[in-house]
Amino acid sequence: MATLATALRSEVRRVMAGEVRKLLRPMRRLLKQVKTLRQAARDQRRNLASVEARMDRLKARLALRRARGKGPRVSADSIRSFRSRVAMTREQFARLLGVSPGSIFGWETGRTTPRGRSAARFLEVRKLGVRKVRARAAEGKSARRGRGKARVRKRR
Repeated sequence: MATLATALRSEVRRVMAGEVRKLLRPMRRLLKQVKTLRQAARDQRRNLASVEARMDRLKARLALRRARGKGPRVSADSIRSFRSRVAMTREQFARLLGVSPGSIFGWETGRTTPRGRSAARFLEVRKLGVRKVRARAAEGKSARRGRGKARVRKRR
């Protein structure tokens, strides 16, 4: 009987082991999925940290640029091309911006660059567009002519 009991025990163990393996297969699949999800989450955290670090560097660079007072850059070619688009002489353009014609010459040749208020005025004028700039220049001419005559009258 000992052999029958041993044979029965070993058969029960074998069948039970098979049943346990069948029941554990879905759990193993889930464990693999959990492992891959954890790995993906870890990679995403690393990527997010990298992007945040880059954003911090860009923000710091932008703050530094603002602190220095640097705005949009104005090149010699952009000044020259805009003045030719509005079809103005250097003198007319200089009057419009409130600078000397020599300054315009220096800016267009690249020897100097507009700074401070001059650069800000140029950028404002450039934003206006060609028609509005021409209209503003025409207004300036008529207003200046009137003032010039008044001055002449006062001197006599």
